[in-house]
Amino acid sequence: MNYSVEEIAKIVDGELLGSKEVTVNSIDFDSRNIKSGAIFVPILAQRDGHAFINDALNNGAVASFVTHFIDSPITQIKVNDTQVAFGQLAHDYVQRINPGKIAVTGSNGKTTTKDLISSILSVKYKVHHTIDSLNNELGVPKTILDMPEDTEMLVVEMGMDRPLQISALSKILEPEIAVITMIGEAHIEFFKTRDKIADAKFEIVDGLNHHGLLLYNGDEPLLQQRALDFLSKDEHHRAVGFGLQKNNEYRLSDVKQKNNQLNFNFDGRNFSVNLLGDFNAMNTTAAIAVGEILDLSDEQIQEGLNNLSLTQNRLSILKGNNEEIIISDVYNSNPTAAIEAIKIINQYSNVKNKYLVLGDMLELGENSLELHEKLIEPINNSDIKEVFLVGNIFAQIAPKIIKPVKVFNIKELEKLTDILKKTLQSNDLILLKASHGIHLENILQNLVN
Repeated sequence: MNYSVEEIAKIVDGELLGSKEVTVNSIDFDSRNIKSGAIFVPILAQRDGHAFINDALNNGAVASFVTHFIDSPITQIKVNDTQVAFGQLAHDYVQRINPGKIAVTGSNGKTTTKDLISSILSVKYKVHHTIDSLNNELGVPKTILDMPEDTEMLVVEMGMDRPLQISALSKILEPEIAVITMIGEAHIEFFKTRDKIADAKFEIVDGLNHHGLLLYNGDEPLLQQRALDFLSKDEHHRAVGFGLQKNNEYRLSDVKQKNNQLNFNFDGRNFSVNLLGDFNAMNTTAAIAVGEILDLSDEQIQEGLNNLSLTQNRLSILKGNNEEIIISDVYNSNPTAAIEAIKIINQYSNVKNKYLVLGDMLELGENSLELHEKLIEPINNSDIKEVFLVGNIFAQIAPKIIKPVKVFNIKELEKLTDILKKTLQSNDLILLKASHGIHLENILQNLVN
């Protein structure tokens, strides 16, 4: 990005306090990450970001948004809301660069789908995409404003934890293609029902380009009905489904997992990708559909799948210090995703012993215990040798698990790590899955380093 502070002040309807000659080349809301020539965005959160303006200045910032004048030599742009200004500037920048714009959301699979789409499109286009989990009201503007000026395709992941959040993000981006992967139980503590979660995810169409396309999981009744309602209200947009059911325009079939590779049929053509879990065939179907819509050949799409690089801490396979096989999915968890992960363990046949480490699934609300209990039957019916549970909720269901089970609280991760180091042997298989707040990544780091 390259803006004068005078330009920025006009874009965000702000008051410029200081030199008009300043030019900014980057932006950040974390003063520790500021680069020389940047504009700083102080966020009003647990701590008032205005307190870090001088830190940003010392790290190279040349300007800052503010809601009130700050005693600092830095050039300031006074606005009513710094976060809103952040989004306004991102909206202007994405219009200036004018790449193809793809937005991705869903309860599960949005990060993997974003990675898949980016990898496929990179075969033909210059692609910029969401890094890590910068998918909220701060991450989306940051992703957009970090975009190189020669970007041809922009792939943006959108997450949410409250109503109207995705709506605002969609209006900043104005995507040509909006993708919804699935509706699950994530954030049900705040939304109470899957129906309301579907409403929140469907907000992705609120900023959809005038002739934009919605690509949605057509096997999900909650999305089927919303897509029909959407089309009945707007003749300019299109909505097409992907999935296993025959009614989908993009049809998936014949899914087979062999070792670490998924093989499947997409509309009569065979594709493969190095991913675990049948559910990832659905995510890949969405990505292939985007590639086809944007005129990539089957050969280019398969090349993109072959080059796939996943965001860290998503479902991935690692080799441990004792030569054990580690399936790591320690960033987030919910009942649907956890059950699918257990299915993956069951598909492995050429391993010695199978172990499972599960941490509590957070943000499931008043039905949290009941939702955790959904994992009892899949665990009991598996060929897992031993189960390790972390957290107060899993501790309550442990007596119902017929497998050998050990329970730990979240302060006992070091103890659990020591046990695993002594237990795991060459060609054993272990799955680690939990919500990020349980911090199983600390165990993972000790098993692989």
